[in-house]
Amino acid sequence: MRTRRCRALMSLADSERSTPRAAIRAAVVLPGLFAVGQYLVGDQSFATFTVFGGFALLIMSDFGGTRPERTRSYLLATAAGAVLVALGTLVSRSAFAVPAVMFLVAFVSTFLAAVVGGHVSTARLGLLLSFVLAVTLPPAAGQIPMRVAGWLVAGLAATSASLLLPRAGPVALARAAGAACRATGDLIDAVARNPDDPGLSRWREAVAQAVDAARDRYAGTASRAIGSRRRLRAYAELIGDLQLIVGVAGHPLYRPEHLARRGTGTEGELVAAVSGVLRSSAAALEGAAEGPDVGAVDRRQQAHRRALEQWVRRTLGRPAPEEQILDALNVDHTLRVLAYLSTAVAANASVAAGRDTAVRNRGATRDVLSDHPARHRRLRWLASSAAPGSTALRDSLRTGCGLALSVWLAGRLGLPHAFWVVLGTLQVLRTNALGTARSVARAVAGNVVGVAAGSALVIAAAGRPVWLWAALPAAVLLSAYTSGSQRFLLSQAAFTVDLMIIFNLLAPVGWRLGLIRLADVGVGVFLSVALSLLMWPHGTRRQFIRSAAAYHRAAAGRLRHAFDRMLAVSGAERLPAPAPLTGARTRAELALGAYLAERPAGPLDSSAAVDVLAGANYLAMAANLMERAATEFGHRADGCRDVAEPVRSAQQALLAGLARMADRLTGTGHPSCWPALPDLDGPVRTCLHRWRGDETVAGSATALVVAAGWIRSIDQVGEDLAGPVDRAATVASRPWWR
Repeated sequence: MRTRRCRALMSLADSERSTPRAAIRAAVVLPGLFAVGQYLVGDQSFATFTVFGGFALLIMSDFGGTRPERTRSYLLATAAGAVLVALGTLVSRSAFAVPAVMFLVAFVSTFLAAVVGGHVSTARLGLLLSFVLAVTLPPAAGQIPMRVAGWLVAGLAATSASLLLPRAGPVALARAAGAACRATGDLIDAVARNPDDPGLSRWREAVAQAVDAARDRYAGTASRAIGSRRRLRAYAELIGDLQLIVGVAGHPLYRPEHLARRGTGTEGELVAAVSGVLRSSAAALEGAAEGPDVGAVDRRQQAHRRALEQWVRRTLGRPAPEEQILDALNVDHTLRVLAYLSTAVAANASVAAGRDTAVRNRGATRDVLSDHPARHRRLRWLASSAAPGSTALRDSLRTGCGLALSVWLAGRLGLPHAFWVVLGTLQVLRTNALGTARSVARAVAGNVVGVAAGSALVIAAAGRPVWLWAALPAAVLLSAYTSGSQRFLLSQAAFTVDLMIIFNLLAPVGWRLGLIRLADVGVGVFLSVALSLLMWPHGTRRQFIRSAAAYHRAAAGRLRHAFDRMLAVSGAERLPAPAPLTGARTRAELALGAYLAERPAGPLDSSAAVDVLAGANYLAMAANLMERAATEFGHRADGCRDVAEPVRSAQQALLAGLARMADRLTGTGHPSCWPALPDLDGPVRTCLHRWRGDETVAGSATALVVAAGWIRSIDQVGEDLAGPVDRAATVASRPWWR
């Protein structure tokens, strides 16, 4: 019983079991910083910014990652906070400049946190606290040196404490992702050994559950525990790629029982390389010194392609049925997709593990979702994030307007602790009106509990500040312990107790301080509710669905262009290429991240939301791989145009189904009705038969095989997406209060 209670208490914090260490660190350092400012330096401004700098950098901005990453992030946050403290103090004298600069600081910090993510997102609340505190305290330009000095001392102390008592890394997430990688590799081997094993369905289900567990662990892990945005995104992409691998391996197209009939001697090696790189990715995530070698997969894939071409030519020279060749090429298509996805998993696993993979990956893998060189991606990512439909832009505007109104209204009302109004707005403002209303209820209840507990403590310690000093470490411990958890009510109560102790030590006010606290927080939460009702009350739910629909539509356009080039549609070479997918994909990824941060439940839970985006990624991958096959290897159906009409008809029906799916997401279409595809083997066999007597038809026959393979594969993905798309459309049509 006692063990279960301890585990329940631990569950109040994050799943990485790092919160107790961070809470102990804050409980030791913060009271010491406050005592230095209050008694050793003897300056109230220094003491105030020292203790709240400790709150900002040890509790609100608890960085994770490697030791160099933590040190660099703490030092940069300390420097940025010092600049904001000086800026806030300078503009605090102007009633006009205060809300204007507050809007600018809140907008820029929130936008960068959404776009850059990682440690920038972790530092956002702490940096906002530095500016809010400086801009709302009584104007005192002569106090800038002491305020900045107090913040710098807190920053140096936080940096030192993070090195002595570091936050634990994302152990549970790494283990869950590693287990999913290893299980997926085992599934690939099992399907290749015996694809007719009746137990494979249960195995696939178990592997899918392992991938879902990794995704749930990722959604429940604070980004600050992972480290940089690059590592955070690597985990997300890795989990999405694993889900695609499980889906591809489960489709009927993957029939490795034909491998033994071909005799090329390379298929088994390629399967072993794919499963091997997945297992080495798991080992890298779990701390192995050696990273995955994606070059091995690339070498096996090239050897397999050369051997397959030779085998096809030899087989065509014999009176072998075309079905045997067709089966071989169909399996080759699936193996090629699995190879590309496995190299993507390996690259992301290396990044997630914090390793530099430039040497081992050079020339071995390609970003099959990329439209531009790496040096241009950051600028395009930033430009896409600033588009009018971006969730990052909307959330930044909402936060900037909310904090600017809060600081303006607090000044107009002459509230003695104006920064409580601004913090109240910041702490409860969510991406949708329903989430804001729920957080308001918990915030008010938490502050009532905190005021009651803090008032009782202040009354009991009347005239005896030593009692408050004795209670401060325990109060800080509780506040830090609950800050990273989902117990928002407890976190608000603990923070309120901290504030009542600190301000009664700075300037004794008594229990009446609690009433001031409730009034100020009430003003802040009222503004949050009003703003959420006025500015995009649906939040990221509807915006994610719309962004996903735009991404699906853009990917289908690229897919149409790729099919037209591979099937040698007349005039396809002269048609301009569709717009790059970078912008649509970026906005969809940002919207998905914001939506997952809301911890969704119901029809469109995190699993269904990831499925919707993963489907669009698969379409983008198919389009890019087909375009490369047409341009780099010359696979174009010029020599078989007269027999390719059934394939083109199937392609058009498939694209029409994808268009209806995108319309369904935007609410303009009807429930998904996926088209039935005709038989594609007839025209492919005809073209293969022509290859027997004419070597120049080789590229055309291969093009038809590849196009037919992608049509079947996308057809399977489309059927899998029908359910998640219908659920997303249902959720998008709901009013904001549901």
